[in-house]
Amino acid sequence: MSGKIGVSFSLSGDLRFLSHQDMLYLFARAIRRAQLPIVYTQGYNPRPKLWLLLPKPLGVRCLDDLLLVDLCDDCSSEQFADRLALCLPRGIKLRRSFKLGPVRSPQPRAAVYSLGLSRQDAAEVAPKIPSLLETPELRVNRIAKRNGQSRQVNIRPYLSSMQLEVTELSFTLVCSPAGSAKPAEVLGLLDLDNPANRAKLVRTETIYAGLHTDRPAIKTTSRKTLGREFTQPSKE
Repeated sequence: MSGKIGVSFSLSGDLRFLSHQDMLYLFARAIRRAQLPIVYTQGYNPRPKLWLLLPKPLGVRCLDDLLLVDLCDDCSSEQFADRLALCLPRGIKLRRSFKLGPVRSPQPRAAVYSLGLSRQDAAEVAPKIPSLLETPELRVNRIAKRNGQSRQVNIRPYLSSMQLEVTELSFTLVCSPAGSAKPAEVLGLLDLDNPANRAKLVRTETIYAGLHTDRPAIKTTSRKTLGREFTQPSKE
């Protein structure tokens, strides 16, 4: 039946450099090519009703992102994933698909990031982590997009946890109506904010409030269509 469908997916390769708006355009075009029954807004410039709940920092690889789509006709979550997967470019892999009930849409509450370090960087960062977590305020300079003015922001309330396992640094950032911290700001506090580390940063998990699903992961097989490789859910 009609309603909202959620699709969990991973994003890698050159597609990680697409902006949030470009990702929405990409999914909208794929849904049109797949001829899926999506709801459009009313008015002179109708737009498809789809959402990416947590904008991803530019250039960051993502293992767990969530797309919500509002459907106007019968389509099971399995059929939706089957047809959409055939029209997506290389670099997007569907993980799970599920129907959402007639309740409030899930809201992002936290995001987990991971960064592989060299042994030297790991040795330098290790003693900084305890003192960082014990500090009541962590102020960073943030430049406003509208007017270009700089202001200081305390990001300590948004840094939920941080740990280092051998050379793997991971930290969790809280998402709230009041805002959140940027991964680059956290790396800057550890003197790790540089282009090389930003390119290696991965968002490994996103935690949502109001999202409960036991749907199994989509099994995928490789298929070549019109000379390009796509990821398609298998029929098993």
